[in-house]
Amino acid sequence: MQQHSTPLATLSPVPAMHETDSAPSWDLTRPKPGRRRDSRVVIRLERPSPHLPIIHEETVWRRPDGPQRMDRKKLIVSRWRGSDRGEHTFEIVGDYHILGIALQPSQFSLWLGSKAVPHRQIVPGAIQITPPGLTTRVIYAQPYDVLHLHISNLLLMECFEWTHGKKPTDKIALRDPLPAKDALLHGLGTTLASIAGDPNSCMFAEFLGLAIVTHILSRYGDIAPAADRRAGALPKWRLKHATEFIEARLGSPLTLADVAGAAGLSRMHFAAQFRAATGVRPHEYVLQRRIEKAQYMLNTTDIPIAELALMVGFSSQSHFTVVFKRIMGLTPGRWRQSRRM
Repeated sequence: MQQHSTPLATLSPVPAMHETDSAPSWDLTRPKPGRRRDSRVVIRLERPSPHLPIIHEETVWRRPDGPQRMDRKKLIVSRWRGSDRGEHTFEIVGDYHILGIALQPSQFSLWLGSKAVPHRQIVPGAIQITPPGLTTRVIYAQPYDVLHLHISNLLLMECFEWTHGKKPTDKIALRDPLPAKDALLHGLGTTLASIAGDPNSCMFAEFLGLAIVTHILSRYGDIAPAADRRAGALPKWRLKHATEFIEARLGSPLTLADVAGAAGLSRMHFAAQFRAATGVRPHEYVLQRRIEKAQYMLNTTDIPIAELALMVGFSSQSHFTVVFKRIMGLTPGRWRQSRRM
């Protein structure tokens, strides 16, 4: 008896999705389990136009060169390479994530909102995922070569539907694994970079991009938890009251109840809304502000470290030293010395 097998996926050209597209897109389809063959989950891949590069260079950090718009694209790949040691800032404006894949060893200091990742040694294959709306800053201390994938939430949702056979109940949240190394993403990213100059590799590049997206979705993705969906961001006026209260009392003991009271909320509601607005917990924000104040004082005064620790709200020099080293990568004494060399 002749055996008939059901294909895992089929690829067929479909009409262009946008009037401005000159080249067709492609449908990657999979029959749903237990359904007729014409019931399909569809991922539309937009093949790059022949005159556009597979990978766009970045003259400015995380900004692909050329008139690229994420509101019209599901996936844009760009490359940041060089040896500029200046500070660079970027904030995602739009509904997309940025995946960074290091292609060579380097060292940087990175700020994700109020979270600091100082003096981090980077190995090839190290990855970092930035969610929408988060302001990021970076300073590289060594030459760098990083692949950036700008991934729309629409593509993440399509990939979720294709792999799970159903639509996600809400937006996709990607967990940032920094400083983890992902060998599979390193291999895919290196391959993608190696074919960037070949105009005949457009379709191959599309499938490499799709492989990267499906991998991060399966390994680092999740549906936004219900608690996160319920917690709206703290209104700006409440956030202003809270941060001003914190600033005025950085040198004194601070409790969550005190700061929540300044914003006119209960501790539970304040903590969730503060995190939604800033990306960090209230306690983490207070620690970060104390360390930033300590940095200023270490750099501009000769106040002994034991005395300075108390002035910025720490209970002891030892506690201050542990927190400072965790955030800045150096002890306060060594940091002060390095700034005055």
